[in-house]
Amino acid sequence: MDTIASLKMTPEGARKVLDAALEASKAAGYSVSVAVCDDGGHLMAFQRTEDAELASINVALNKARAAALMRFPTGKLSRTGNVRSDHHALAITLAAGAENVVTMEGGVPIEVEGHVVGGVAVSGAGKKDPDFAQAGADMLKK
Repeated sequence: MDTIASLKMTPEGARKVLDAALEASKAAGYSVSVAVCDDGGHLMAFQRTEDAELASINVALNKARAAALMRFPTGKLSRTGNVRSDHHALAITLAAGAENVVTMEGGVPIEVEGHVVGGVAVSGAGKKDPDFAQAGADMLKK
């Protein structure tokens, strides 16, 4: 066999992920940007709340893309569990491309039945970004 079937996130699924992340951030009182990408890192859904910083737009998009492409949460933690030094984090980002690796937390892959179908990211809530992004990603597991 030369091909395999793969799961894909629908626009409706992307909207559910987006809404769940927005609800979690709103309930905690944060203004954020939320981006949802497909498994190839292409934007499927986006929303910025009224008071979210404008810079959070690109940050959320890059985090979501990186989480989808790397199939791993964004941040300084490597797949092996090691914390990357600042030098290593910068070097890997420059080598892979700033749109492909983000060393700030807040982007998580969206997994369904063991397959990554995309990435979701939140920007604007600081250390809470990963929690709100995970709330979105968990929506498709239900």
